[in-house]
Amino acid sequence: MIRCSLFRTLSIRCSHYIFSSALIIISALGLLHYQNSQVYVVSAGGHELGLVEDAREIDFFVEELTEEYSALYSMDLEFAEKITITKELRPDCEPDPEAVRERIRQIGSFVADAYMIKVDGKPFVPVACEEDLDKVVEALKDEYTGECERATAKVLDFIVAEDLDLQEIRVEPEQVFTAAEAASLLKANGSKTPLIMADAGLFEDRLNDLHLPSIVEHEFKSAPAHVEAVVPGSEPVTEKAPVEDITVSVKSLEEVTEIEPIPYSTEYIYDDDMLISEKEVKEVGSDGEKEIVYQVERENGVEIERKVISEKVIKEPEPQVEIKGLKEPPSIGTGQFVWPVRGKGVVYNGFSSRHTGIDIHIEQGTSVLAADDGVVTYDGYGDTQGKYLILRHGKYWTLYLHNSEHLVSKGDRVSRGQPIAKVGATGRAFGSHLHFEVRVDDGSREWNSYYQHRPVDPFRFFNR
Repeated sequence: MIRCSLFRTLSIRCSHYIFSSALIIISALGLLHYQNSQVYVVSAGGHELGLVEDAREIDFFVEELTEEYSALYSMDLEFAEKITITKELRPDCEPDPEAVRERIRQIGSFVADAYMIKVDGKPFVPVACEEDLDKVVEALKDEYTGECERATAKVLDFIVAEDLDLQEIRVEPEQVFTAAEAASLLKANGSKTPLIMADAGLFEDRLNDLHLPSIVEHEFKSAPAHVEAVVPGSEPVTEKAPVEDITVSVKSLEEVTEIEPIPYSTEYIYDDDMLISEKEVKEVGSDGEKEIVYQVERENGVEIERKVISEKVIKEPEPQVEIKGLKEPPSIGTGQFVWPVRGKGVVYNGFSSRHTGIDIHIEQGTSVLAADDGVVTYDGYGDTQGKYLILRHGKYWTLYLHNSEHLVSKGDRVSRGQPIAKVGATGRAFGSHLHFEVRVDDGSREWNSYYQHRPVDPFRFFNR
């Protein structure tokens, strides 16, 4: 009896133990199945991106992606999208972390801490740091000041008439301008001549896509260490700003030092044996130099006032010494000239207001004759005249153009009818001919320029 009772007791206890063990195993298996069925759901902007087993890998991926783009833009960036990760029971779904990472790359965008340049309170363009505003002003200063190569300038004062200041904002990194670009845009608005930029295409893209002035400061909250909310934030408003309406006006005061020439003077020695039409340079003159210090006021780079502050002679000029004749040349006597070529020739273009002489067509090489006694005042070449001579006869001057060669030189005295040249077609000439002119002396008795003396019709001097 005792044995039966003991056996019964042991059987009951064993059954209870087996049952309890089974319950424990079943509970453990159920718990394990429940845990294995739980995954992390990754979402952004209310849209599910996918499932992952480990939330930390998304945290690490976003951090690596942010570092990658920060290095690309050389700026400290933050991930702009609001990413949430929640743990859910998804017994029939397989996590795919690679697909989640790819979707984050596709939808991901970044923001940077930046500073909006404001011109008289109006938003202009964002720059990366506070120091960029100083660089903008320096770039405008470099552009609007300075002198020519022969001068040195020292800026005494430089003022931007408008009030420039900064406002902290957050923007996409593509919208951040360099200091040089911001200065260029300010100058382009003011003077319509922008500075040259290294990447004009990127500059234009940013200018066209710039969301101003409605880019507002975003209130970004710091996320906890685990990935509950990586970078929450609000979306920027996309109204464009009238950047082209913003201009600046700059004024500068400079001390400019210039080296300027001092023209040399001419001294004359008079010779009774030389004709009035003759002169000779005895000593060649040279300009001097002086240093002048100006105070120059500019507005937008345009000089509006200049004052002399000081002046100092560096080098004295050396005067030029010339010998001039006093002797009167022979006169024309009766005022009758001999025909200026040997032979008759054909006059095909006569005297007019547009043609100040006559053209005598005749065979090349025919002798050209001095119309009267006189002195050779000029013996040279001109693009239009070709080889030509000028003779002075007292009250009159005669000109002989398009010659093939000259038989006399400057300063030679010639007689009426003396061969002085050969007919040619040099310069701007159509066929061999002599262009002959007569000019009336203007009272100076000197030849200083080609059209100084009044031309008259040569035919009035011939009985033909």
